[in-house]
Amino acid sequence: MHHVALMYDTAEFGERIGALRRQKGLRQDELADRIGVTRMTISRLERGESVSVDTALRALSECGYAIAVAPKFSRLATVDGT
Repeated sequence: MHHVALMYDTAEFGERIGALRRQKGLRQDELADRIGVTRMTISRLERGESVSVDTALRALSECGYAIAVAPKFSRLATVDGT
C-alpha cells in the first residue's frame, strides 16, 4: 500500500523533503553530497526556493520516495493497493 501526500506548492514540497531527509538521519550536506549539489542548494530546496526539477527529484529519490504529477483537482485511484 502506498501513502500519498498531496503537495500544492514549492514550500510544501520543500518542507516534505526536509522532513524526509531528517527521517533518514541525513544532514543537508550529506544529502547534497549524495546527489552532487551544494548544501546551499538543499537549503534552498527545503525553503521552497527555485532549484532544478532534476535536483528536486534526485533529492526525493535519495530519501526513498518518488513523485507522481497529476493536474490539480484530478480524481486519482489505486488498483489493488499499488
